[in-house]
Parts: sequence; C-alpha cells; structure tokens
Amino acid sequence: MSENTSTEEKQLLAVYGTLKENFPNYFYYLNPLVPIFRGAIEIPFEMYSNGGFPLLFSSEGLKKIYVEIFEVTDRILHKIDRLEGVPDLYIRTSIWLKEVDANVFLYVVANREPTGELIDDGIFRRKEND
Repeated sequence: MSENTSTEEKQLLAVYGTLKENFPNYFYYLNPLVPIFRGAIEIPFEMYSNGGFPLLFSSEGLKKIYVEIFEVTDRILHKIDRLEGVPDLYIRTSIWLKEVDANVFLYVVANREPTGELIDDGIFRRKEND
C-alpha cells in the first residue's frame, strides 16, 4: 500500500514555495497528490525570498500569500519537517483558514527578523534556470 492511500489520518498542509506543484520538492514529497485548494489566503505572515526558497515571517496585520493545500499523512509531514529543518530553520504551526474551514499546518520562520527580499504579492515564482 502506498503512503498516499494508507489508512493513516490525514492532515491539511499549506505550501507556498518549493513544495507547490511543478516545483522541485513537490516531486520528492507530495507527488502524486493534488491540492484541495489553490489560491491566496490572508494570514499574519509576510513572504521573503532568499533566492532559492521563500520564508514566512510574522507580520503586523494580514498579508496575502498564495498557497496550495494538500491532504497529507503524518509520515509525509515528518519527512517535510526534516526538509524544512524543523525546529532550527522553520517551525510547523497550525492556523485556521476560512478558505477550507479547517486548521492547516504551515511552515514559518520563528524568532528571527525578516531577511532576504520581500515578495509583496505573496507569490513565490520559479527562477528561470529551475
């Protein structure tokens, strides 16, 4: 039985960077899953880029961030925790999203000031050479 069809309880995960469909890490961690939601959400975080991947930092007020939301197993979440460097680089937090009327996991940077280039529109895009 594959990971994606197991009887494990499913969790919702919002991704906004290299785990989105057609980005490099999607193929290693989420393929062949299909997002249950794609679009902008308003959350109290803003997006910055270090060039290779985005980072979400706490913000004053709500900002629009483009996400894809997947139903994943705990096993997949733990693999992504390792990818995201939890708890050193990111923490996995839960946030209620009206768009799916549920709590959703999201990886955010904790206890650091924003670094990198602000992505004001909240959409992380592929670089030309990716």
